[in-house]
Amino acid sequence: MDATRPHYRLSELSALISEVFSMHFSAERFWVTAEITGLKISRGHCYLQLAEKDERGSTPKAEFRGIIWSSLFDRLQQRFRRDTGSPLKEQMQVLLLVEIQYHERYGLSLLVQDIDSTYTLGQLELERRKTVEQLRQEGIYDRNRAIPLPVSMQRIAVVSAEDSKGYEDFLHRLSTNVEGFTFFTRLYPALLQGDLAAGDMVNRLNAIRQDQVFCKYDAVVIVRGGGAASSLECFNNYYLAAAIARFPLPVITGIGHHTNLSVADEVAHTHRMTPTDVANFLIEHQAELDGTLGAYEEHIRDFALQVLGEESGFVQDAGHRLLSAVQLSLAKAGRRLDQSAFSLRHQVQGSLLEEKHRLQQQQTELIRESRLFPQLERGSIDELHAGLKQALKSRIAGEEDFLQQEEKKIRLLDPAEVLRRGYSYTVSRGKIVHSPEEVQEGDTLHTFLEKGVIVSTVITPKNG
Repeated sequence: MDATRPHYRLSELSALISEVFSMHFSAERFWVTAEITGLKISRGHCYLQLAEKDERGSTPKAEFRGIIWSSLFDRLQQRFRRDTGSPLKEQMQVLLLVEIQYHERYGLSLLVQDIDSTYTLGQLELERRKTVEQLRQEGIYDRNRAIPLPVSMQRIAVVSAEDSKGYEDFLHRLSTNVEGFTFFTRLYPALLQGDLAAGDMVNRLNAIRQDQVFCKYDAVVIVRGGGAASSLECFNNYYLAAAIARFPLPVITGIGHHTNLSVADEVAHTHRMTPTDVANFLIEHQAELDGTLGAYEEHIRDFALQVLGEESGFVQDAGHRLLSAVQLSLAKAGRRLDQSAFSLRHQVQGSLLEEKHRLQQQQTELIRESRLFPQLERGSIDELHAGLKQALKSRIAGEEDFLQQEEKKIRLLDPAEVLRRGYSYTVSRGKIVHSPEEVQEGDTLHTFLEKGVIVSTVITPKNG
């Protein structure tokens, strides 16, 4: 190369460029939108890598180095954190007020003079809307809300941080409910904010789904303490929202924000503002069940008392009718026995009178014949007379014994006497039962004993 050809030293070219920048951009400021793709803080200064990516979000269309000097960084960072609830971080969309600076040694850079936090909040809302639209297009936006709430919700899987104040408030409210309901909770600890929070909560939901086979949870609760709107960013994550929407149990959220709803809140079955509100919801649901069961219990008790009253009256009436029927049957049986005894006594007495009359006739005949035969020895006649007299006495005694035996038999047939000897008789539908074939399953039996009546119900009639 010809050394005499005109040329610039690198420092001269750099100085020329610096002069051009000073002429055209000196003291001018521009509002610029960009994504923070890199961030480093050193000695109080904040060094940013800013980029604009293509439509696919993968290849940068433009990149610049940005600097926030320490004299501004603390103030801008505090204000940005106060407005958004989050510090500047990578993958965040920002709107910056910058000055263009060219340095002979370090090249082109953008000096940040201000940050518009409302733009970052707007970008978060835009991302939230994109997530909602995608869930609607997939048809899962309302899926979890369509799951019916269990009648009782007492076994609860909780996704929260173990040291979260919201989780502590949730447990305290459940354990101190004045109604005395008992709740069984199991914590699945997870990150609740930051870039890794959404994925961590999705993993916890997957763990609950696997444990459901054994634990049989009634619902899932996601709770945390309060926070700024930007701290809800992880709850607008598509993958977390989709996992909640597709979850087979009702998901109840209480992530502690009073002004904005996250996508997780929107797709959950029920959302409440705070963890305490979630606990109140569970207690109120249980109280509704308790009230319903109490009403059913009262209704069943009233109905049972009504039925018992009706059945008691029926049983008493049936008992009176049965007792009257038994007493009537006993009276009829007693009259028949009395008639039989009277008839038998009358027959026996008639027979005895006839026999006595016949003997008297024989005696008279013998006396008359004895007078016809004076030649018979007086001794023989007296002996014959004595024999006849003795035979008559023996016959009369025998007939009296027979009569007494018959009277004893009659007395033994008396129902009261039968009951006193330990026997009983059973009546079904007004008739005395002689065989199992005369009763049917469900019949009511009345068994009469000497000192009372036993009422029973036939289960299965058996012969033999």
